[in-house]
Amino acid sequence: MSVVLEYLKIARPDHWLKNVFIVFGHAVAWTLVPGVEADGPTLALAAFSLVPACLVASANYIMNEILDAPFDRLHPTKRLRGVPAGRVRVPVLWGMMAGLVVAGFGLAAVFFPVGYTVALGLLLVSGLVYNVPPLRLKDRAFADVIAESFNNPIRLWLGWYALVPSLSVVPPLSIVLAWWAFGGLLMTGKRYSEFRFIGDAEVSGAYRKSFRTYTEPRLLLAMITYTGLFCFCTGVAIAAYPRLNNLVLVFPVLLAAVLAYFRHAMSEVGARLEPEQLLQNKAIIVATVATAGLTVWLLTTRLPLLEWLHFLRPLGY
Repeated sequence: MSVVLEYLKIARPDHWLKNVFIVFGHAVAWTLVPGVEADGPTLALAAFSLVPACLVASANYIMNEILDAPFDRLHPTKRLRGVPAGRVRVPVLWGMMAGLVVAGFGLAAVFFPVGYTVALGLLLVSGLVYNVPPLRLKDRAFADVIAESFNNPIRLWLGWYALVPSLSVVPPLSIVLAWWAFGGLLMTGKRYSEFRFIGDAEVSGAYRKSFRTYTEPRLLLAMITYTGLFCFCTGVAIAAYPRLNNLVLVFPVLLAAVLAYFRHAMSEVGARLEPEQLLQNKAIIVATVATAGLTVWLLTTRLPLLEWLHFLRPLGY
């Protein structure tokens, strides 16, 4: 049983929670696409759309674990994982990966429109580009964050095309870019946390080539840049789509969530945490839940916000 658990741990089912970001794609489709209703069958299809994505994500995790094993042996804690520690057989893992890919795409072909399958293919390709030499964007400073955070738009597309049958109906570019920038913020924070967690420039550079270029100030500036891009693109979307206008009220709570993330990442406690633990801070969780709850309420409540703010407009307009 313990051997089976070792193989399951490498597939990282505990990381499937990341695919909850697919729900964001569902929400955008429900909000902006006429005819997409949140009825029983649609909700069931939306929930099921997470399954193929989880299977393909696990395939990517397995590939990542196999290809990273030589480097993970240099990491303070990752050296204890199944592959670098020699507790699992690599050929079995390749077989597991192939089975997960076949199962994921098989379910996608049977139950979902072609757009969903295309997005699922992008999820797999993203894992290949990120992990496989000679491109292996994981080893390239800043490109690694851009590539890894691209999974955010992919998950948005998965949620969108699970419910929208036509490939020609696309989610707004401003929302796609905002979601990408948000992923960039999270992934840069992860790099910053990991960089501080290792705490040794020579060891971190041997473990991951991109860490030979990174410094704490560069990573902090990158986090600030992604935060600015996220706020700018979100503002464009809110201004451009009347259905989203009321979401301007989310910004104060959203800012609180971002500040909580920065504060925790820069704290002494954050420096002692592994990157995966960074988002487990209570303040971050509370601020994130509050942001999501307020967003849902504002989208489902018709508030004449623009009329309330009319007095702020300059005279003569």
